[in-house]
Amino acid sequence: MNDLTILLKTANQLNEDTAKKIRDYFLKVTENKYPIISVSQKPLDFGKNICVGEIGASKYNSYKQDLIGVREVKTKYVACIDDDTLYTSEHFLYRPPDDTFSYETNYWFAEPGKDFYWRVNDINKRGGTWGLISDTKLLLDNLTRRFEIYPAPSKDFILWGEPGINDGPYGVASKYERRYSKKPCVVFAHKLSMGYTQLKRWHRRYGHPLPEDKTESLKQFGNAKDLFNSYFNE
Repeated sequence: MNDLTILLKTANQLNEDTAKKIRDYFLKVTENKYPIISVSQKPLDFGKNICVGEIGASKYNSYKQDLIGVREVKTKYVACIDDDTLYTSEHFLYRPPDDTFSYETNYWFAEPGKDFYWRVNDINKRGGTWGLISDTKLLLDNLTRRFEIYPAPSKDFILWGEPGINDGPYGVASKYERRYSKKPCVVFAHKLSMGYTQLKRWHRRYGHPLPEDKTESLKQFGNAKDLFNSYFNE
């Protein structure tokens, strides 16, 4: 019996043609073998869909959609995915310890106007909920605690970090790990992504990528510029 559920949350900011191409790629590489729960702001034909309405794209609402979705997960483990990331089948094979949030670190950014993939030099600064796999109850308890403290956005709202990494303000004691799969994922750093402004100034925040952290091509995905244009038609 499968012990992992896929949890997609989306604010439906992407052009639907692009979003569907990415979802179709996901189903292809995973062979459609995992149960899927999608929490969207517009109706979506992707697994069991929960439409929350157009509440807006924000970090608060992103985690809120994660919480709504994880409440419906019936398997022991859950893997969070984003609507703008190309995954590998290998990524979903790992199962972390029950008390540990696991974050994928083998990934590259594909960005408009760049003819190369790039990644953050420091592996300890890589990660995100897009690549999170954890015990389902661990994630449910973590997010529940956060929303007990902040049931609505407020001026006192703390910029939440990923579960396990920035849990101090919520009185939650969780562990996390950074895991490096053999095959990389690709995250599209597009203009509608919440982190695009930050990534646009990537050299200020992270430093210029070292030579080993830039590449024009990846074996599974091909040329960076061609890949981006094939999904975003730019």
